[in-house]
Amino acid sequence: MERKNPSDAAGLDRRRFLKAGSLLGLGSLLLPRLAFGERAESPAGGGECLPTTDDILGPYYLPGSPNTTQVAQPGEPGTRLFLSGTVLSADCVTPIAGAMIEVWQANAAAVYDTSPAFNLRGTLLSDANGHYAFETIVPGAYLNGAQYRPKHIHYKVTKPGFPDLITQLYFEGDPYIAADPWASQPDAALRIIPLNEIGEDQREGLFDIVLDGTVGIKPNRFGLDGDLLPPYPNPSADRTSIHFNVFHEAAVQVTVTDLDGHEVVTLIAQRMAQGRYTTQWDGRSAAGTTVAPGLYLAHLRMDGRTIKSHRIVRQ
Repeated sequence: MERKNPSDAAGLDRRRFLKAGSLLGLGSLLLPRLAFGERAESPAGGGECLPTTDDILGPYYLPGSPNTTQVAQPGEPGTRLFLSGTVLSADCVTPIAGAMIEVWQANAAAVYDTSPAFNLRGTLLSDANGHYAFETIVPGAYLNGAQYRPKHIHYKVTKPGFPDLITQLYFEGDPYIAADPWASQPDAALRIIPLNEIGEDQREGLFDIVLDGTVGIKPNRFGLDGDLLPPYPNPSADRTSIHFNVFHEAAVQVTVTDLDGHEVVTLIAQRMAQGRYTTQWDGRSAAGTTVAPGLYLAHLRMDGRTIKSHRIVRQ
């Protein structure tokens, strides 16, 4: 029997991937499995089948990204990344065809493009067997508040009859996962995938998506309006930085209250576009007096609704 060189097989797989990707970008439902073969195990590793968990939307989602599997255009700097997988129902067996998958990410320098060019953004559909595939680059890790977010790719998956899924994909070996408020969640473990080297500056990964079988609306546990990160440093005897994300334009308030809910000071009160923001509290009240040491609460409100609160310890 003729023995094949593994490197030859890898090269053939990549050529098939690129061919499939180019056709998918034109709206075809050519099977991405032709590039990678069938999976023998369930997404949960053959054990308990669990729906893919949700994650923070982030401030840079833009609707209407182009129908393409070439998410990173030729010439985009960075390590090339080929991602594929299968969209499945909650039994981890039944494929879901026609699921709309929107993806967006930062570039290799950790910057999001929010221009009409839709760089590093794309929309694709799962095929008749639930398969999907796209080509991109490995994103950079950016500073979010006082710490770096791990490298990640955003997914929004919609299919009539299933709750919308908003989530993020992370990568094994990323040093920032352990301290990240979202990637470190125990139920994010199945969204941290290994990347295999398939050539110089080329990686591939497999990410299967299991949609919750509950018909109806399932609220994202992190919210779709905004998010407040833990203040830093905390405790503090000086200035405390308060980092927050606005996911869509809104009337934003950032206030500090005591534990009884009495307002100490309003730090932000204005209409703001989507984005990442930082304000600081120097431990003084609205009257300019220094507050007593103790516990206080920082609140993020949008359009009159409280989104999230965090404790601040003044020393």
